[in-house]
Amino acid sequence: MSRNQIRRTNQVGGAQLLRFLVGAGITTALVVAFALLHVTNIRGAAELKKLEVAQGRLDDLVKSARLQSERLRSPRQLSDRSAQMNLGLISVSQLEIVEAPVRRPWNGADLAKEEAR
Repeated sequence: MSRNQIRRTNQVGGAQLLRFLVGAGITTALVVAFALLHVTNIRGAAELKKLEVAQGRLDDLVKSARLQSERLRSPRQLSDRSAQMNLGLISVSQLEIVEAPVRRPWNGADLAKEEAR
């Protein structure tokens, strides 16, 4: 066996090895990218589910408040409340508190007018 034949048998195909390594690198990069996208998708779905549950709770709360306000504004409810107030069945602490109108600021001219009377 000649030296050239021995060299050829000992050599690993350089082009084949390079193609294999490039293909393995690209495949690995794609697998990692898809894995990261999958994890991100799962986290996004969990966050979306939380937001949907919170939205449902808020919708229920708004619906309940709307129904209660409609019930409290009904003529029957208002007449029942006035009858209870006339009979003394409702204490003052149960009445709704309404904000008082804004008062004008006090100044010296008002005092002079009062003294003139």
